[in-house]
Order: sequence, then structure tokens, then C-alpha cells
Amino acid sequence: MAGDRNVPRPSWLEWLLRAVALLIAVAAVVDPAVTTSRRTRPILSLVAADTTADRALIARTRQLLERDYTVVPAPLPSAIGTVLVGARLPASSNAMASPVVVVAPGSGRPSVVIRRITAPTQAMLESRVDVLITLATHSRDATPGTIHVELTTRAGVVIARQRIPTARDTVLTIPLAFVPSAVGPAVVQARAFVSEQSDTVRSDVLVDVHEQRWSVLFFDRRPSWMSTFVRRALERDPRFAVTSRIITSTNVSRQTGRPPAGLDAIASTGAFDAVVIGAPDALLARDVDGLATLLRARGASVLMLADHAVNGPADALQDFGGWNTVSRRVPAELTASASNDFGREPVRLKGMSVGVPRRLGVNAVPLVVLRSASTDAKDVQTVVWRVPVGLGQLVISGAFDAWRYRDTTQSTFDATWRDIIDEAASQRLVPLDVRLSSRLVTPRATVVMTIVPRDSANGAPIRASLASETSELTVHAIDGGSPHTASFRAPAVPGLYEVLVHQGADTVRTPLVIAPSVAADANNDPELLAAWASSRGGPVVSADSLQSLQAALDGVLRPVPRMTEWHPMRSPWWIVPFAFALAAEWWIRRRRGLA
Repeated sequence: MAGDRNVPRPSWLEWLLRAVALLIAVAAVVDPAVTTSRRTRPILSLVAADTTADRALIARTRQLLERDYTVVPAPLPSAIGTVLVGARLPASSNAMASPVVVVAPGSGRPSVVIRRITAPTQAMLESRVDVLITLATHSRDATPGTIHVELTTRAGVVIARQRIPTARDTVLTIPLAFVPSAVGPAVVQARAFVSEQSDTVRSDVLVDVHEQRWSVLFFDRRPSWMSTFVRRALERDPRFAVTSRIITSTNVSRQTGRPPAGLDAIASTGAFDAVVIGAPDALLARDVDGLATLLRARGASVLMLADHAVNGPADALQDFGGWNTVSRRVPAELTASASNDFGREPVRLKGMSVGVPRRLGVNAVPLVVLRSASTDAKDVQTVVWRVPVGLGQLVISGAFDAWRYRDTTQSTFDATWRDIIDEAASQRLVPLDVRLSSRLVTPRATVVMTIVPRDSANGAPIRASLASETSELTVHAIDGGSPHTASFRAPAVPGLYEVLVHQGADTVRTPLVIAPSVAADANNDPELLAAWASSRGGPVVSADSLQSLQAALDGVLRPVPRMTEWHPMRSPWWIVPFAFALAAEWWIRRRRGLA
């Protein structure tokens, strides 16, 4: 007992060091969590309108932003905001977080911009393709200049060109045209620049060129001179593949190709791009029912070529109140309406027997008119017109005996009817409306696909796939009968692909070209860009004053403090005080001779 009383008690410092080590060990086992409200480093989305043209500006902007933000180089809905770099609107802004601050290139950009390009989505081989380019000029003075507008191939070969003198702040539309010489997607580039300026705006356009001819069916319940000579005009044109059935008497008909026995037989397939009806007064009730199905549900283009003013079962489908006819001693001169110049050569038709409708619907579009000697617009009478019926269109002709005047020195009978039928066939709606946000994109770009089934009676499921020469990838599979929108990433390998959409027996093919780079300076109007940025709560910052970007962001961004959970004992540095406390306590005991 005496020996135990001689053992020195631990000092207060030893007890303190032991308590510290014990507390650290217990805390490490318990692992407490501390919840605090703190300002974290904000996440900011950085999006480039054109990664190729604005590469240097993108690098400068990112370097400036990374001082205060965590920069994500892609659209991010959960970000605190978005910085868009470029001079044009983005292809899609659905995933962009607002507010959006735009960093636009400096004042050295060109003073002419491409606002819009209008071109057909598809064209026939070796046929004229019209391209309308809408330009806007922006200059600081009224000095006149000359705008050069060109259409070039991807290799830079100029295929069409115009020069237009202009002053400042002008919007104008320039028509250009080219003739494709190869089958497949044709990519042409629209270019515009002002004389004595080195900057050029560019925009690529894709037109799907195919060699397939328009499939046209001529169907006459009795022989018709008008239909006969229109058919002969088309048979001499390589753009058309003509199929015909002319019923000459009961159970006797003359045909070319494999025509249907009646118009009701093609209602379910819609195998023809255009259907031309001769002598519509002779149609049967079932023929009219078949035409109604073709027009309303299948989006067909139907032309009615009457040869005299006689009522028939098709009157209910045409619905114009019947014909007004006037006897003439000299042939009437028929010309194109003011809003429908077919563009290839001026329309000149003649006829002694001409019918005009008693009434014309509000949706009717005049194609060929009869003008009197008076200059009064009210004296213009419609002879050939187009009217929508359901999903399709119906073209009705009152040029009863225009076929009598086919001499090219007197009229353009053959050329006019070729152009009318060519236009009608090209506007025929397919059963499936498939639209891509862009058919010419860069690798891994996001493509938005919209599928609208037009035939409500077809409830078959829809399957979409992306196919190349070597593989096929299913994009989406949906139920039929309703519109559907889906998005997918373009392949990483450049090349030609096809988006295939199937619904029952209907198949639609849409080309998709993946190019290493795509010129798209359309919609790079500074005023439009500023209005777009303002609608999303942000300003436009010029690249000439990039240092003001931080101030612009501070003015629109509102960082929100976040509740964060902190586990202090998970830090490996706690091992340092724990080891120090144990080592110090052992060292003190050793100094006292107790160790």
C-alpha cells in the first residue's frame, strides 16, 4: 500500500492530452455531420454558337470565367446561368439555363448578314433549283456599297452570282439558282460580302437530289381531248413517269403501265404523286369517294381537266358553284396570275371556250387568269386555280379547249401544264411528316426529330432508325396516330446517313449529312441577337470590351446559398493532433520516469 502511495499522479497536462486523444478517437467513430449554409462556387454554362469560327473568343471567355465560376462547356439546365459565345442564335435553346449573357464578336464583323435562306428540301436531277437569300445590311454611314452574293459548292466553285448596289440598313431578297448534276444530298453554300471588305458571311444549304421521276396517273372515264394532249406533253418530258387508263366504251379501255381499275383502288396506297382526271363529269360515285380519301387522308395532288361545263358527281368535291361561260368570236388570252409566275417562261394559253367559277373559295389560289382590256383588277377572272382539300390539294381547270391552240408560236400549252403538274406533284404531302431540326450537322450534334402521322386511319406503330452504308441504329419506336418529338445525337463519324421512318406500308427517307464543319451565319443579325438575349434576361457584351463580362454577370446572376453537409472527422488531417496528443502525453510521462 505504501508503494502505491509513492506512484506520482498524472499531471493536469497529461490528463488534457489524454482527453484530447480520446475525444478525437470517439469523434472519428461517431463521424458527426455539420449542416451549414454557404456560398459554393457557382456553376456556369458556356455554349458556343459556332465552335469553328469563334474558337479564339471561346478560349478567352472561358479563361476569364474560370476565375470565379465552375465552367461547364455545354448547355446545363441546372446551371446558375449561360454565356453564349457567337454572332448568331443557337439551333436549340431548350436546355439553356437563364439568364443568358451573349458575348458577340467585335465590330470587325461584316456589315451584311444572312437572315434567311429558302430552298426546296428535294429536287429532281438536272432540274433548276431556286434559292432565295434574304440579306440585311448594317452600316454606320450612308455610303453606298455593292453586295456580292454567291452560290458555291463545298469545294468553292461559284455556280451562281449577283451584285447588288445598296445603302445602309437595307433588307433585300436575292434569287439565285443552280442545276444539280449528281444524285444525292447536294450541299451548296450561300456567301455574301460587301466590296472592299474581307469578311464574308456563309451559310450551307442541303437539297436532296433524286432521279426518280414524278409518278402521274391519268384517269378518264371517257376520252377527253384536253386530258389526251396534256398527257402527251408529259410523256415527252423525262421528269414524269406516266400511267394512264382511258375507258373508251363499256368494259373497253386503253392503258399504259399498270393503272388501277378505279380511283377507289388507289385510295389506300396513294402510289402516285399526282392524279389527273379527264372528263370529271363522267366519274362514278365510287371514283369521287376514292378521290376524297386520296385528298383528305393521303395528301394527294389531284387535277380536274374539264372539257365543257357539265355537272357531275365530282361537283360536290370541287364546290365552286358551277361554271360561267361566255361565247367568243376570237380566242381569249390566258396568262399567269400576279402571285403565281411559274418562272420558266411566261404563261400564254388561248381558248374559245373558257369557264370561270361562279364563286371562288377564300382558300383558292389563282394560277391562270383571264384579263379583260380594262386595267381594273376586278375584271380579272380566274380560269385555273388550286384549292386545299384536307391534307391534299385540288387543281381545277376551266380552259376547256386550250388544247386546240398548242402551237408554240401561239401558246405555251405543253410547258404550262408540265409546270403546273410538276408543282402539284412536288407539293404532294407524304403520309408521314418527318422533320429534322437540321439535315446538315457536325459530329455529335443534337438533332431534334418531329414525326407527324397525317393519315389518322393508320394506327400502326412507328419505328425510326438511323442508317448508314454499313449499319443501322434504332432511334425511336412510338405508337402511331399522334405527333411525336424525339432528339438524338448525331454520329461521331462524318458521312451520309438516312433517317428511316416506317409506319405500316409507308416509309419516309430523310437524308442526314454529318460534316466536319457547317457554315451557318444565318440569323446573325445583331438586333435579333440582342432581342433574343433580352428575352432571356441578359445583355450582349462585345468582344472588344470582354473585361466588362464579369460586371454584366454580376448584374443578372443571383447566386443562391446552398445547404451543405460537412463531415469534419473525414479529413485525414485529424490524425496529426491525435498522434501529437498521444506522443506528447507519452513524452511527459517518460520525462517523469513513468514510461
